[in-house]
This record gives sequence, C-alpha cells and structure tokens, in this order.
Amino acid sequence: MAVDHPQHPIVHFVGSIPLPDAETVFRTLAAAAGPPLLRLPDGETGIRKTWIRFLQAMLAENPAIELAADVPPFKFTQWDGKLLREIPRLRVKPGARSDPKTFETGYADMAIASWNLFEQLQKAGVIPAAVKFQISLPTPIAPTYNNMVPSHRPLILPALTEHLTGEVDKIAAAIPNDRIAVQWDVCQEVLAWEGYYEEGPVGFRTETIDVLTRIGNAVPELSNSVTTCVTAVRQTSIASSPRTWRSWSKWPMRRAPVSTARSNFSTCRFRRGAPTTPTSHRSTICACIPRPSFISA
Repeated sequence: MAVDHPQHPIVHFVGSIPLPDAETVFRTLAAAAGPPLLRLPDGETGIRKTWIRFLQAMLAENPAIELAADVPPFKFTQWDGKLLREIPRLRVKPGARSDPKTFETGYADMAIASWNLFEQLQKAGVIPAAVKFQISLPTPIAPTYNNMVPSHRPLILPALTEHLTGEVDKIAAAIPNDRIAVQWDVCQEVLAWEGYYEEGPVGFRTETIDVLTRIGNAVPELSNSVTTCVTAVRQTSIASSPRTWRSWSKWPMRRAPVSTARSNFSTCRFRRGAPTTPTSHRSTICACIPRPSFISA
C-alpha cells in the first residue's frame, strides 16, 4: 500500500508476496516500487507461504503439548461463514510445563539467510542503498489462538513469547540493527478483539496489550519497529502503531498498512490526536472507526 500525501509517498509491503523465492521478491519489488520503498521484506516464501500454518506442526511436536482429541476442532471460517478448514486443538500435557528452548520456529535463521541475500543485492545496486531489510514476524498470540484449547493459552503464551523475543535477539546479534525494520504482524489480536475466538481465562484485551508490550520492547532501539495496522468489521477496532508510524504524525491523516495477502480488512485512517493507549516505549494501541470491511483467510 502507499501512504497518501503528495510530497513523499511511501510504499509499504506487509510481508507475504506470491513469488517463488526471496531473490525474486527482492528484485521484483525493488524494481516496481522505486524511490517510495523504505523497507523491503523477503516475501515470506517457502514454509512461510501460508504464513503461520507450519507452526501447527511445530506446536504439535513439542514435548509438552498433546492433541486434545476430546475437544472439537477450531472451525476456521471466513467473513461469510464459509468453512475454510478445521484446525485440531492442542493442549499442554498434564503436569508438563512449556519451555521456550523447545520451540523451533526457525524465524531467526530464515531472517539471517534472507539478510545475506538482501545485502548482496544491495551492494550490487539492485536494492537502493537507503532501503532497510524488513523482518516480518507473527506475534505469539497468532499460533496460540489458532491452535490451542482456550483454557491452555496462558500455559503456553509466556514461553512462546520468550522464544520469539529470543529470535529477535538472535537477529539483532547477527545483523546491523540500523539496517533492519522489525514488523510484528497483528492479525489474530484484531480477530479476537472483534469476538472471532472463544474467550479464555485472560481477557482478549488484557492479553493483547500485555503481549504487544513485551514483544514491542524486545525490538532493538536502532531498528525501525513497524507493526501491522488493520481494522475489522465492527464500529471500533484496534491497531498497533509504533515509533516509525508516529514519525508520520505530522500529516493530518495517515493511512495504515494492510495485507491483501492475508486479509481483506479495509484501510483505517488515524486523525491527529486520536485516542491512544501506550503499550510500551515502542508502540501504542489506537482506537479507530473503520469503513465497511470483511475478513478472509
């Protein structure tokens, strides 16, 4: 999407790009977007082409987690009620405790591999020198809400949060921090906020703000933290907007990034002075009123 103001348009790619590999993504987007491109993702190709679906198997294979065969699967439906797929429910084994060290998402390794290619292409002049490498990551809530029995969410979220912030630490140690932009993809949080998921022991809003605070604070200061901003169907919704987003606040209206690859939420616009709730020194929650929209997988 492009930010609408006449002097300095900005093109933002949320992450998922339907191309075969990272090199094709880098070359294609760099050539197509031109000067308005500030950050460039690797397209989330390979096992990430369906975003977080591969994490279902990762969770199921964890030694502390088991299939909840006695619980009906989660019915993943789109905006019009059409069933897209059924997701088997998982839960923590009796007496087990989830350990951050046992999760193997591979996000750090994939980011570092893509960075090496990004750097080569940037040195060759394919990618403009000022463009930063964008690393798109799911929040811990995304795989938890899609796969876990609601009552077991609090048993896994702290460990999964620690694992994913640990992946950010690995990335920060391997890549110059001023050359990257870290994006936390806020998707399931919006669905939960709008009543899509069953309620768990902890309220959606409390859980969302707590997790976004923790992962927002995990992003290195020298990088640009960019969190996806989307709206949902009802009259009020949430959107997370970080330091980079606030850097555009001099414009009377600013348009939020939206991923048509993952959802078809309509764009929301934040008026200057709109009510916000700080969640960390890196991000805020902003209430907005969306235009008519719909959700799809």
